[in-house]
Amino acid sequence: MVSKADVKRFQKMLIEERDRLMTSIRNIEEASRTESGHDNGADLSSFAETGTDNFNLETALNIASSESERLRDVMDALVRIDKGTYGVCEGSGKSIPTKRLEAFPSARYCLEYQELMEKESSRNQY
Repeated sequence: MVSKADVKRFQKMLIEERDRLMTSIRNIEEASRTESGHDNGADLSSFAETGTDNFNLETALNIASSESERLRDVMDALVRIDKGTYGVCEGSGKSIPTKRLEAFPSARYCLEYQELMEKESSRNQY
């Protein structure tokens, strides 16, 4: 079981990560709005710039999507702290080792259960 002191430490880490992710997502959204709002005219070089701009915009949106997914995981972990279920594997009900939480504070599963799920997932893909 995770100690109360460790839970407080992980909560602080998760809040810092939440704030960092929210800022990152906001910056990407603002940059993409600015980027998609400019007009390049119709000469050949502007088409190349538009292609580069579209690629950059798509890359930024992919990053924002990934950051949003990580933000959801962090927010879910903070809810588990509030509920008193933080540090308990959602699959097996076993305690998640502190070392795993230090490496991955928003972990939902112990390593054994995570590996089992990944094996099942890879079997179902083929």
